[in-house]
Amino acid sequence: MHFSAYDKACVFRAAYLADCENTPLTVLDVGSAMVDGQNLANRAAMANDAWRMIGLDIEPGLNVDVVVADPYDWSEIASGSVDVVTCSEVFEHAEYFWITILEIARVLKPNGLAFITSPGGGPRHRFPVDCWRFYDDAFPALARYAGLNLLEAQVQWVPAYRKGIQWRDSSAVMQKPLRDAAEGFDEVLRQTIGKSLRGEKPAIEEILVVAGRNSAPDEIGDISPLKAQPGRNAFAAREAALLASGNTLLMKTRLVMRQMREIKRIIATPLKDLHL
Repeated sequence: MHFSAYDKACVFRAAYLADCENTPLTVLDVGSAMVDGQNLANRAAMANDAWRMIGLDIEPGLNVDVVVADPYDWSEIASGSVDVVTCSEVFEHAEYFWITILEIARVLKPNGLAFITSPGGGPRHRFPVDCWRFYDDAFPALARYAGLNLLEAQVQWVPAYRKGIQWRDSSAVMQKPLRDAAEGFDEVLRQTIGKSLRGEKPAIEEILVVAGRNSAPDEIGDISPLKAQPGRNAFAAREAALLASGNTLLMKTRLVMRQMREIKRIIATPLKDLHL
């Protein structure tokens, strides 16, 4: 996890969780494993004695509490059991990220919040695969697909951070709306249909089981103590603050030097080995 992604997790917490610092919350960090050389994690950004932190990943490792048997069906995490989901630098490694967003929506309680950031650029980095990059319209579309309310989304096109600008962090905050029982049933059916193509064969029986209920559950489940919130444009405000606090000449000098190093690399590298 690079610094700008970590900083955005801190920005999310300050903007959206400040009123619940003393309220018990369950926070699920999706893709929590820390690999060699990493010293930043969402667990640190969300550290709070009042909050229960759960690290979820596909393999055991540092900062992992729950290892899922299926990366696209987190049966180990109950539906509607989580107040906050953090998910940093994961979607680019998820072959079927549209199922990942459905699982995030499933585990969130009503009024629960999701903070997601993933690269909008940068070089290939496989853990174990690297499939996608996300532009300005990506997370708004995914929020609609998953039935979540988009509170804000931003791509870090402006080089406000000193390091890591090649990743162009694409970040979003989404909130799960309150639904009545019938709407909750539609949500479960949507999620089941969306997940049905994750295996070698369509999971038709899973769809038929849900559709065959013919009625919604009477209860909508626990509601998060988080309140329905407006978007706060927190990422844009952070960008503006960083730009205002920096020395323009120094920042542009660093950018020019960065480009000079890239030009030097291009000149020195044979075309067959050159990745741009």
